[in-house]
Amino acid sequence: MDREQLEASIKRIFETVSETGLIKSREGNSLEFKESFSKGGFSKYAKTMASFANHKGGFIIFGVSDKPRKIKGLQSDSFDTFEQERFTESLNSFFEPAIEWECGSLEVRVQENMKKIGWIYTYEAENKPVIAQKSCDSEKFYSGDILYRYRAVSQKIKYAEMHSIISECARLARERLLKLIETVHKSGTANLGIVNYSNGKFSTPYGVDVEIDRKLVKQVLKKAKFIKEGCFSETEGAPVIKVTGNIDLAEEVPVPDSNPDESHPYIQKKLAEMLNISAQDLYALIFYYKMKEARKYHIEITTSKRNKVHKFSSFAFEFLSQKLEELSKNEDEFNKIRQQYKNRNK
Repeated sequence: MDREQLEASIKRIFETVSETGLIKSREGNSLEFKESFSKGGFSKYAKTMASFANHKGGFIIFGVSDKPRKIKGLQSDSFDTFEQERFTESLNSFFEPAIEWECGSLEVRVQENMKKIGWIYTYEAENKPVIAQKSCDSEKFYSGDILYRYRAVSQKIKYAEMHSIISECARLARERLLKLIETVHKSGTANLGIVNYSNGKFSTPYGVDVEIDRKLVKQVLKKAKFIKEGCFSETEGAPVIKVTGNIDLAEEVPVPDSNPDESHPYIQKKLAEMLNISAQDLYALIFYYKMKEARKYHIEITTSKRNKVHKFSSFAFEFLSQKLEELSKNEDEFNKIRQQYKNRNK
């Protein structure tokens, strides 16, 4: 769903509201109410979001009590001011693959007053199952658990639903394989090769592998003419890269220099733990030394339309370790860095 569809879905939830603020919509497979939003409740929200991702997606609505289902409205600015980047990092530290989500707010009329509601929407995962990669005793889920949404409860998946996910994965794999075989059959094996964009290797049908410099691959993909199959003469004109299916011609086709999980393995939370400093101090150092501007230290990975994860390399860890050693002898300098970070938006 796009943003407009999400907001339309939210409005439908509040279509039937009584004069006193009671709503008819009930919690279920795709809906959960929370009376308030707490920045300390990330793990609780993460559990619900993982169960939504393994089902069909769903909303967490903040500012609505469950029993009775009454619109209370958000009583503070916590929802408006929470750091989405940190929330995404926390979410991805608990679960893999990455959960895609969006959030927003709206106002609902109750009698003569307008009540502000917050919402988080979790998209259905494209690559199921989403699995817990570490434990959370407070929410009673543990490393290796797969959570699923049953009516209004997020709990460990049962056999029938797990079997369904496995069957669907197998079906999709068969479809992709059949499509690939069909493409090979139509084009002929003698005319095809395989390009691995992650390492620049081109495998030919003659048993000869050619390794192309990754920078050259990137330049080719930037400058080549992308056209739809059937829209050009295959015997005349300038060489082209033939693309079957649709492609957004306004966007550059990304070619990673390497696997980001290998080249930049650390999210900010993990980096702070390794350096034994607070998250705020880490943010201040990253800001002061402009580390997000250097790919050697940092890459940004988009996990949804509005959310991104910042990942850092071993070079970043080594660089910051050295700077922290220097700053340990000059606390005044470190305080200046902290202050500059606090004043960055002034």
